[in-house]
Amino acid sequence: MYFRFSLRHNPAKGKSDAYYRLIESYRNETDRVCHRTLLNVGFLDDLVNIDQLNQIRRILCNRREEALGNAHLFEIKKDNSKIVNDLSDVFWHRLVSENRIDIGQKPKKAPTARQRNMVFEESIRHPDVREIGSEWLCYQALKQLQLADYLSNIGFSEEETQLAVTQIISRAVYPASELETTRWIRENSAVCELTGYPLAKMTKDKLYKSSLKLFSQKENIERFLSVKTNQLFDIEDKIYIYDLTKDCQ
Repeated sequence: MYFRFSLRHNPAKGKSDAYYRLIESYRNETDRVCHRTLLNVGFLDDLVNIDQLNQIRRILCNRREEALGNAHLFEIKKDNSKIVNDLSDVFWHRLVSENRIDIGQKPKKAPTARQRNMVFEESIRHPDVREIGSEWLCYQALKQLQLADYLSNIGFSEEETQLAVTQIISRAVYPASELETTRWIRENSAVCELTGYPLAKMTKDKLYKSSLKLFSQKENIERFLSVKTNQLFDIEDKIYIYDLTKDCQ
């Protein structure tokens, strides 16, 4: 811990003055030295000098080590001035009451059987959140239409069928370019988990090739879907002929 100050306007004096903060150095998860503000001390109005601030810093460091059960880091003078002792008490109380410093936690009571079976919201983590609602609905519709079986019957391999179904669902849920569709599938959607197509193989170029192969079978697929929807919904195709001519007098 150490004190740092910056010049700020002091309303009480009507001029720039030293505004103090209590700073702590630490190493983050990448072993980089960082700094964080523990307390905004404020203006001290010339109550203490540099030597006294250093003494306060040492007292606070030693109190934390005592709370953690460790040995003192610094030798402390026995004849500290009243202002040093008072400010040390004030700053330590703020550090503890505002939870700005780690002084160890008291052991918690063992959880009851009911508590062990509860789900605590703060313990839930979502490392890879993906959408699946609309994709699942489209996938179920294609299963009813038996489109995957039809594509296999007309020469699509298993992987080509999976990719084609993935593309059709993606176009329905998130219509975009091949490049944007690839990004959406990789980052947002769980459609590949439904269709079985390997997510690692998904590229815009494969979507281009899949589109071309689907388009080459456009008329056959349309005829198949027409027949299949008629069967599913018990529809009978009829042709109505209207005579729009009018007798001329």
